[in-house]
Amino acid sequence: MKNRKPVPNASQCNAKSVQERNAFAESLIKRSKLRDALILLDRIITDRVADFWTWRLAGEALLKAGEFAQALDAFEHAEAEKVIVGSPLIDDTDLQGIYFQRAQCMYSLGQTTEAVELFRELADSCLIPEALCNLATIVPGCPNSTNQDVLKIRQRFAASLAAGVSSQRQVVERPSCQSPLRIGYISSFFHCENYMKPIRSMLNAHDRVEFEIELFADDKKSEPCDWLLASPKDQVFYTSQLSNCELVDLIIQRELDILVDLNGYSVPERLPVYAQRLAKVGLSWFNMYATSGLPAFDWIVGDEYVVKTDESEFYTEKVALLPISYLSFDVTYTAPPVVKPPCIGGQPFTFGSLVSQYKLTPHVFDAWCEILRRSPMARLLLSNKALGSGCNREYVQREFQSRGIESERLEFLSPGHHTMFLGHYGLFDIALDAFPYNGGTTTTEAIWQGVPVITFVGDRWASRTSSSLLNSAGLEEFVAPDLSGYVELAISWANSPDSPKRLAELRSVMREKLLSSDVCDSRRLARSMENIFREVMATS
Repeated sequence: MKNRKPVPNASQCNAKSVQERNAFAESLIKRSKLRDALILLDRIITDRVADFWTWRLAGEALLKAGEFAQALDAFEHAEAEKVIVGSPLIDDTDLQGIYFQRAQCMYSLGQTTEAVELFRELADSCLIPEALCNLATIVPGCPNSTNQDVLKIRQRFAASLAAGVSSQRQVVERPSCQSPLRIGYISSFFHCENYMKPIRSMLNAHDRVEFEIELFADDKKSEPCDWLLASPKDQVFYTSQLSNCELVDLIIQRELDILVDLNGYSVPERLPVYAQRLAKVGLSWFNMYATSGLPAFDWIVGDEYVVKTDESEFYTEKVALLPISYLSFDVTYTAPPVVKPPCIGGQPFTFGSLVSQYKLTPHVFDAWCEILRRSPMARLLLSNKALGSGCNREYVQREFQSRGIESERLEFLSPGHHTMFLGHYGLFDIALDAFPYNGGTTTTEAIWQGVPVITFVGDRWASRTSSSLLNSAGLEEFVAPDLSGYVELAISWANSPDSPKRLAELRSVMREKLLSSDVCDSRRLARSMENIFREVMATS
């Protein structure tokens, strides 16, 4: 009789089948076929044979698809599966990976405090190198973090970047008497017309006699910067295909007097570029709303509203203050017309917010629910990219219901293309700002659409951005001194019988008011930035 292989039992067959299907689902996720992967994983879960890897893969696919609430649930299931039948034990790195992705989900839903604590634990374990970068990126928006916390964490991250640099290129400085000054701007978002509102007109308004302008367009789309037409001498370098080392080499070869970074922490994969000096003077502006902690930057540009005089100790850079908002903007693209406030037609008073979901922390929900409880006729409209998911909407709805606000008083608007998004402002009487991470682009867009934004002066730069914009726009009456004042101000507007008339009058002149104010004075912004350039060069 021939030797025969042992016949596997049913549990062994199931384990092998699950492992094979998990492996196939993983290959689908790597090829960005998320829907197909989720269908396959759902079948395994429905068959009640899902293991740790099934749930982890499901969470990973859901996270990539923007289904943050569902992903968080999947990761919690994965954590409950510590041992796989017929497979090796799960090691610490596997579990740390689960915690890292859980933290990403938490942050994306607005659970910033929990995300910061989890990223901090992961950074301390040193098993997930990306954890420290994520921690440094999100900590300015954490309600429980102080300016001192932000400084320490970003210094720690900067030290980790510097430790990873094998050798630093020497910056070659041009003779100090040589003119014009050579200014380089680097951004990964030059192609985003709406996002770059504070930049475009200011760049074109630069004095080309005293200043030579170079752009490092690190946009992934690599679209031509055809809006920069002020001088044929301007140079644009498309750098998205360069490695970090190649980008460092290019910038240093240009022998810049000043390099102005416009990215901040928004492009994590490029942060190692700033682990060393790149120009005679490194300057951070526009998207850096806390200290960078990075060796490349000598100065950071803000204004008197966002940086208080006694806060210099929380910056590794010297702080240069503009006389107007550091986000002064100019709308050069077509936007929907300003319409009358809904309350003028007898509708319930309507608050609204289009800020990103990760800014909607439990502290924000607490304040908004108090406003709604004490404004019984008011309602709240919300829209952002994450709320395109039904499960994410259910998560937000539960947050309001747990605080006593009925679902009928909350309405979700469909996300869509940018013009449609701007059109949502016509449905708001007043917009409510998020905190401690204010709106920036959303605040500029709201007031351009005639919708004032209620905000307050917080305890850090990130929570004073809207204050800067509103004060420079002549809309200081919508800036409260603190959180309590923010709530009272919103309630007052919702309950006052004079609000419809006052808002209608304001909207009728809003754009003219903005265009004549400092917040839309791009030429003054250009002259003010040039004064800062002269100052930093004189002291370098």
